[in-house]
Amino acid sequence: MELYELVDRYHIDTDLSCAEAMFKACDEYYRLGLGEEARKMFSVMGLGMQSGTSCCGAFTVAVGIIGLMTAEEGRIDRENVQGYDMICELTERVDRRFGTLRCPYLRELKVYRYEDPCHLVVEEIAKMLEKILEKHGLRPPDMESTA
Repeated sequence: MELYELVDRYHIDTDLSCAEAMFKACDEYYRLGLGEEARKMFSVMGLGMQSGTSCCGAFTVAVGIIGLMTAEEGRIDRENVQGYDMICELTERVDRRFGTLRCPYLRELKVYRYEDPCHLVVEEIAKMLEKILEKHGLRPPDMESTA
């Protein structure tokens, strides 16, 4: 199963927000073992990010996952060049694909075969995140030995 398929399972026809679906899927797929405190922290990003100037909640969670998977224990974030580069790449990919990172504009997209445009957006962000992480050698535990 691919990350986007897991995201779809948590997002389509559920009560989970885009951020909650992305969080749960990433936590499960990459076996991160994130607890309830982390879930609560990320959960509001799907609801609280819907203001006119706010960024997509699923994108925001993806950025957090990149930080979680690339930051080194005890080091300050400005030294995380790998994470920074990955976030820049994700930002460019999402912006190129959808023309914006802003939640309200993404929610207004008209997309073929998707009743809710957010389902496509979240699915695409999951695909992009997985490709970027894989490119940098960050794979799910059961796939690490196949690299």
